[in-house]
Amino acid sequence: MTRVLLVDDDDDIRSSLRIVIESEPGLVVVAQCSDGERAVAAARRLRCDVAVVDLRMPGIDGIETTRRLRECPAAPTVLVLTAFDDGDDVLRALAAGASGFLLKGARPHELPAAIVDVAAGRCVLAPAVADAVVRRAVARDHEEQPLPFDDLGDLTDRERELVVAVGEGLTNAQIAGRLGVTATSAKTYVSRILDKLGLQNRTQLAIAAHRAGLV
Repeated sequence: MTRVLLVDDDDDIRSSLRIVIESEPGLVVVAQCSDGERAVAAARRLRCDVAVVDLRMPGIDGIETTRRLRECPAAPTVLVLTAFDDGDDVLRALAAGASGFLLKGARPHELPAAIVDVAAGRCVLAPAVADAVVRRAVARDHEEQPLPFDDLGDLTDRERELVVAVGEGLTNAQIAGRLGVTATSAKTYVSRILDKLGLQNRTQLAIAAHRAGLV
């Protein structure tokens, strides 16, 4: 079972999300929290595989909540769920360690599917904001607070091929087919590149590929 932590300040929304999530076999909500402080405490107390986090909350917001959740000893993967599609907010959430960003207006089946994807190590970015996020990421190159993935100069040619593939949105199986390796090897290579660049997930790596002009 994939264990899910729900974080939203609206009781009715949390109840609705739980029904939607648990309609998918293999998903179970193990905790519901109304703010980030409680969410971090729950994540430290319970084993949570995925945290679904609202972006706008009283107290610490979803971005800071994401950052603190990712610092937990057994850190859950974070899927940000929000009614807003502001490109800057998305980038800050991704920089904080979120692995996906889904709008609350998404169709019901999309949320369980997104949870399954991020739990499996894949990245999810709502189509409605994906293009805007990439454009905003490129535009931020010279701003005072750049995201932590500016330098790709130390990559080998092979590693650059992998970065391009991730930037194009290819799955591990598709990368394996392109490069002539196994899917397991592709996943291992991508993980090594993330470690090398100090990145937390494939979404950050995909944005890095766009910012570097590789895609």
